[in-house]
Amino acid sequence: MCLLDTLFMLSRELGISLHVAHLNHHMRGEEADKDAAMVVEFCRARGIPATVGHEEVFRLAEELKTGVEEAGRIARYRFFFSLRDEIGADKIALGHNMNDQAETVIMRLLRGSGTRGLSGIPPVNNGIIRPLIEVPRALTEQYCRERDLPVIKDVYNFDLTYRRNLVRHKILPELSRLFNPSLVETLSSVAEALRWDAEFLEKEAREAFLRDSFREGRITVVDEKAIALLPPAISSRVLEQAWRECAGDGGSLSVDHIKDIMSENGTISLPGGIRATRERGFIAFYPPVPDIEDIQVCVPGCTDVPQLGLKVVTSVLRRDSLPGNLRVCRDVKKGENAPFYILERKAFVDYNKCGRSIHLRTWRPGDRFMPLGMGGRQKKLQDFFVSLKVPRLFRDFVPVFTSGNEVVWVGGYRISERFKVDEGTTDVLEIEVMPYLRYRQNCATISWSDPAGCQIGPSGVSVDREGALD
Repeated sequence: MCLLDTLFMLSRELGISLHVAHLNHHMRGEEADKDAAMVVEFCRARGIPATVGHEEVFRLAEELKTGVEEAGRIARYRFFFSLRDEIGADKIALGHNMNDQAETVIMRLLRGSGTRGLSGIPPVNNGIIRPLIEVPRALTEQYCRERDLPVIKDVYNFDLTYRRNLVRHKILPELSRLFNPSLVETLSSVAEALRWDAEFLEKEAREAFLRDSFREGRITVVDEKAIALLPPAISSRVLEQAWRECAGDGGSLSVDHIKDIMSENGTISLPGGIRATRERGFIAFYPPVPDIEDIQVCVPGCTDVPQLGLKVVTSVLRRDSLPGNLRVCRDVKKGENAPFYILERKAFVDYNKCGRSIHLRTWRPGDRFMPLGMGGRQKKLQDFFVSLKVPRLFRDFVPVFTSGNEVVWVGGYRISERFKVDEGTTDVLEIEVMPYLRYRQNCATISWSDPAGCQIGPSGVSVDREGALD
């Protein structure tokens, strides 16, 4: 309420318009409804548009298998960003104050955060501004009293079963009493100084990250030898950025998580359901296993498969228009120890043998097919992956193209003998797998905002709208 009133008073001077976002968490029944009504009435009296959102936070916490505090945070930011996009706002202004900053530093220190975590809540970040972050809570309360602003105290803010409340009402006051009466201001200053350091180190790490890693669909891969030559302050951030890219999360890893990634040879479980594993000189970060039912592939056309981080482009061609010896697009391997063996980006199969209906899924236990070149002998798909030394976790992200109940193409590896192009073929189906790329070998991400599907960029370079350049 302090933030809202302040921005309202300054709106003409700042040349800004306001739109209030209030999320009803439905944690306090009628009391929560009264909160929303109070905000709406305050805004109505001042001619400020207001939108009230709704979220059952207790139920969301169960669905996400997380704490109520975290579920509430996720719900709020999801609502804020959604409304921002809907109304075309430029910024989201939040009311965090200096005490929130001090509490955050203590909470992150207790859970073992590094410099980035201990730098606290950023004043400006990703379209979010926090105008009161350097104002103590006591001053915001004094402002509300002097301006006679309506306020409601949330009973959950006094429930010590929540960690932040325990820090707010017990730990921080006791530390202030025993050691430093100005502890809130001190912690805020420490956070600012650490933020300066963190911003510089993040910039250096970003350059190393783009140089020493690449993205394969939804999987982020870091060159282990390259980051071993970096100072720990940079290499740790490279690994954290790889996790962040894979998780799609703006959070941070604990120091213990980083140490585990650097020292363990097995698979490491990380926040967000991410798994990190060493694979022949690389550290690969995998998101949770995608849940994919059969997806109808558009023939001809472009099919987006975000679960695997790729697009599928298909064309139907006349056999007599193609060279006798069909060639496939092959990636240049990143050395003999490359962890990924997506060797073939394109496959050519007999269009008529496919029944003109192609579906995409991932592999399933019991899958069998006839790998091209094996004289029509069947092989279990699991055994096929093992024979090619395809990393175990990567197998869950390999697209499998089917017609009816039969495998047509194990995407990136081998087509089935049954669907090969032969002398009797009249029409050829060309299938191309185009992963979303951020950085891979000699490819780089470019900006692309055209809302259409797959496009052709300058000089015939194949570009997709996610920014992939191949």
